[in-house]
Amino acid sequence: MAFVILSAGTLTQSRMHTISARVFAGVIVAIVFAALVGGFAVGYMVDGKVRNPPQAAPAVPVESQSDLLIGRFGELAGRMVQLQAEAAALTERIGAIKDFEARITENVAADSTPGRIAKTPLGSPAGGPLLQPVPTRAPELPQSRLMLPQLPSAAGVLDGKPEGLLAGEVAEMERDIERLAQTLAGLDRLATGYSLAHMSFPGRSPVAGFGISSGFGNRSDPFRRRLAFHSGVDFPAPTGTQISASAGGRVIFAGRRPDYGLTVEIDHGAGLATRYAHASKLHVKVGQVVLPGDRIASIGSTGRSTGAHLHFEVLKDGLIVDPTSYLAQF
Repeated sequence: MAFVILSAGTLTQSRMHTISARVFAGVIVAIVFAALVGGFAVGYMVDGKVRNPPQAAPAVPVESQSDLLIGRFGELAGRMVQLQAEAAALTERIGAIKDFEARITENVAADSTPGRIAKTPLGSPAGGPLLQPVPTRAPELPQSRLMLPQLPSAAGVLDGKPEGLLAGEVAEMERDIERLAQTLAGLDRLATGYSLAHMSFPGRSPVAGFGISSGFGNRSDPFRRRLAFHSGVDFPAPTGTQISASAGGRVIFAGRRPDYGLTVEIDHGAGLATRYAHASKLHVKVGQVVLPGDRIASIGSTGRSTGAHLHFEVLKDGLIVDPTSYLAQF
């Protein structure tokens, strides 16, 4: 197929040219493409500048120094509340311990009255030599009243002050709180030491709900009917009644003795030990650590005994002393 084009030079002359369809289509496509390119160029270019340039990502606002200080102040306030609660609990502990210390100071009969040498040494069923522990004394506790620094309000600290000054004040608060935390930690260690001393003091009754029938000292011996020395106190109770540890410590003897029968002996440290005799059954072994009130044996009448009861002794530095001086502290 071909298109016919008439070209007139003169009215008298004429020529005929033919163009193929393929060439014609190519020309049309080129014209359309040029038009499209021109349209896009006009859309993007105005006055030699790019229209609608790519937009940068929006900037993320940076948190101000004041906001950071306010947040830190809130953390410090929370820490101060926690320290105040710890201080209140510690004050209560120290107060109770100091009351106990005052009772011991008022009643020094156990330490002032000379004790008698124990005929049956502690821990040795054969009556071997007595090894006396070195007595120790806990350090003095500070006053139980604790003065805590007051943390100011956020408005009082932050309102109307330069950020540099605010940062300095918040840093000073941090140092004060850290010093307070260290002080409380030291007091807690002291209170813990006193709590351990309190737990190892044999002042709790070994037989709950039963009183003493025979005291410490000279009395009429129930077998020989003549004056004899009684080295402890007796708690009469039905056979099988629980015998409890008067204080915390380590069991150094649990077995049978000729006169005492089934016996438990506990070392409480600081030169103190207790002996529990005439039991019907033992519930602890040598080397076992017991806490105050733990069951260690059951009431019986073994050994040199006329009936079911507990014979309870307290020994201080190897000497037998009056148990009632210790039992009176609780």
